[in-house]
Amino acid sequence: MYNRNIILLSVLFIILLQFSKSQQIDKSNYIENNYLSLSSSSSSDDSSSSDGWVEPPACGDLTLCLFTEINYKGFQYEFSIYDGYVNLPDQIKRNITSFVSNAKVCFISFSPNFNTQQISFGEFLSNYYIIFGNSVDSIKSGEC
Repeated sequence: MYNRNIILLSVLFIILLQFSKSQQIDKSNYIENNYLSLSSSSSSDDSSSSDGWVEPPACGDLTLCLFTEINYKGFQYEFSIYDGYVNLPDQIKRNITSFVSNAKVCFISFSPNFNTQQISFGEFLSNYYIIFGNSVDSIKSGEC
C-alpha cells in the first residue's frame, strides 16, 4: 500500500511538472510571435491599429520607456540606468502594457512570488501586459 501511494504521488508530480513546462512554452511562444525587432521596418503610418505593426517611439539613450496602454500610448514613465533601482510609481506599477528599452534592465515582481525578467538593449513590445507587465513592481539596471 505504501509503495502504491508513492507511485501515485510520483505520477501526479510528473503530470504537474509537464503542465508547468507547457505553460512556460506557451508564454515563450507568445513572446516569439509578438516580439518586434528594432531592425524591422514598416511602410504603414497608421499607428492607431492594434492588430498591425506599430513603430515604437524614440526613447532616450540608456533609458527604458514604459507605457500603460498598448502601442506605446497612455501614461509614460522613463527609467534611466543611472537610477539604479526603482520601486515603480502607482500609475505604472503592475500596469506595463508596452515598452521600449535602450538599456539592459531587470523587471522585478515580488508577489505572489519573487520573479524577474531580463530585458535587453533594443527590445520592445507593443502589448506586454499579459506576459509579465501585470506583475512588475520594480526595475533595476543591469543583469537580474
